[in-house]
Amino acid sequence: MSGTLDYLRWRGDLTFKEKPFNSVDASLFSSLIYLPVDISAKGHTLAEVAEKLRVLPSFQVQMHDETGAQIWLLPKSPRLGNVEILNWTNRLEKDPYPLQFTAATFRLNANTILIVYRGTDSSIIGWNEDMTMNYMPKIYGQDVATDYLREMAEEFPNDKIYLTGHSKGGNYAEYALSVVEPELQDRIIKAISFDGPGFFGEVWRSPGFVRALPKMKTYLPEGSIIGAMLDHPERVLITKSNASMVQQHDPRRWSVGRDSFVLADGLTSGARSLRHSLIDFNHTIPDIQRGELWDTMFQSFEELNITDVFQITAHKLLGTVRFSRVIMSLTPDTRKYILHMINEIINAIRGNISLPFSETDFALYPKSNDSNKKPIFYEFYDTSVPSILPEEIKTRFKTEKDAENKKLK
Repeated sequence: MSGTLDYLRWRGDLTFKEKPFNSVDASLFSSLIYLPVDISAKGHTLAEVAEKLRVLPSFQVQMHDETGAQIWLLPKSPRLGNVEILNWTNRLEKDPYPLQFTAATFRLNANTILIVYRGTDSSIIGWNEDMTMNYMPKIYGQDVATDYLREMAEEFPNDKIYLTGHSKGGNYAEYALSVVEPELQDRIIKAISFDGPGFFGEVWRSPGFVRALPKMKTYLPEGSIIGAMLDHPERVLITKSNASMVQQHDPRRWSVGRDSFVLADGLTSGARSLRHSLIDFNHTIPDIQRGELWDTMFQSFEELNITDVFQITAHKLLGTVRFSRVIMSLTPDTRKYILHMINEIINAIRGNISLPFSETDFALYPKSNDSNKKPIFYEFYDTSVPSILPEEIKTRFKTEKDAENKKLK
């Protein structure tokens, strides 16, 4: 399977004038935004930054994965390597609200700039934001992203603008487009999200969102986890990936053919099952209680001085002990719901598909890789949008749900 880094090897010598900017280019920028760079990069090209990172002692571990390959390729690929960095902003804050925010602006050509938003990093603050997005229609970071767009648009008043981002950053790109003034919306060419979460109805029903909808495009891998959260009224395309379900969150692991992504048949059973579980969690537990659940859990992380996900994942035994301490510090009711949710996620990732999503159920309705042609999602976070699942599956699910509720009591 060829991926985005292969694309960079094939097409990296072609300028944007020779081959216009496309979604694969956007995905590469959405990966580059995770580089450990700050405002000192302003005025430099990506190739110059790559050369400095390549010899940086603290960066050597990353030189052995996809990030390292990207760093090696940038100086040899004028298409991206010659791009100038106009701004790079980093913010990590606990107050007044949790905020993990990075955005950068790049010069694509004489009259076009690209704004890229970073998704969630390994900080617990970042993961707290992600969980908040699952029960709050709007989070503080979305307002910060909008302010950044306005600031860059004012600094470069004569430019057209592309917006993009990966994961939470993709959500930021589309949200910012939806809430800025119509005059600024008109300057934006496209907002492209890569495996970014969707939106609550309060957001996607707004006049600004509806007006901006034709300029939004979201790519999800076939085994999407994060991107399958919330609802997507914008155009969604499902890409092919041979990576594991968790690793598919990285767009560099998606299949590319020449200048575009290769589309899959549709979402996998695991992705549909996990989305179903998250929707069920949202519909079963009131917003306030869900917020209290996650607040309690992240407060426990803070009290135990766990500030980074790597403190849990880097060493399996030590990570298990640390996470167990967090779980045991919760109240019995909170612990019950959190463990149930974690179990649903693990089962989906392992491919243990529970009712109503067995393979025979999928035969009852078609898969789709383009929401402009056929539905991709059949259940919705917004309770005012009716499920379009076949009645047979709805009935079997209700039976399963009733049995599950008895176990939780």
